[in-house]
Amino acid sequence: MLNGAKKCENVKRNKMSTDNKNKVICIEGDVAAGKTSICEALTDMIDNAVFADAGNIARAIIQAAKTNPHGWVAIIKILLGKKIDAVKLMKQLKVTFKIENKKTVIYIKDKKINEAKLQSRSNSKNVSKYTKRANTEELYAFARKMIDDLKNTNNVIVSGRDLVRIYPNLDAHVYITASIESRVKRRYHQYGGRYSKEELKKEIEARDKMHEEAGYNNTCDKTIKVDVTDCKTVEESAKKVLKELQQKINFDIGE
Repeated sequence: MLNGAKKCENVKRNKMSTDNKNKVICIEGDVAAGKTSICEALTDMIDNAVFADAGNIARAIIQAAKTNPHGWVAIIKILLGKKIDAVKLMKQLKVTFKIENKKTVIYIKDKKINEAKLQSRSNSKNVSKYTKRANTEELYAFARKMIDDLKNTNNVIVSGRDLVRIYPNLDAHVYITASIESRVKRRYHQYGGRYSKEELKKEIEARDKMHEEAGYNNTCDKTIKVDVTDCKTVEESAKKVLKELQQKINFDIGE
């Protein structure tokens, strides 16, 4: 399922810890706060790290369902309030994961899916709507095994929702926050100005509320909240997160 997990190369040589034990850093936060971009940047800053986008598991199911009758039937059942085994549905839709260039990528029927498709506006809206009604037990077990498999050989940076429940043995939990204005601006540029800022603001606020109602915004004693509102670039945001990890979790990440 995770072909290539042992072949991550060309990583900058920064030490993450002195005990030679691989770490799991889970990162979640506000909608449109730049979590994915921050995770990708951190992957290049931390030695022997790979990026596991757990959020893309649900996005991949939604993407695959668009052109598959099994998928449409499942989505209709979800909308009718019925619980669906998401892992079983993944197998029916032939959704698989691999590690390429230090991050998880999605294949549907052996065809690699473009990240832009997975992060599309429609997928982003539907993921919040459908996942809170799906059978998360099997889906969480799948994500947990994926992370464990990666941790055998790498430090793992994980992005997604409800990560405290998905992976309780995490080494650090970072919650990214940003003002609604900065998040709307980011999403506006991400979608190339195709939608009005007012429209995007309503969508972001609606998804924020949905996540809160679903109980996804859990924290724990290892949670670090990092506000990136004033950060001008992704690199600046990632460095701010890295600094917090060094100071509060006492990670030795090198120079």
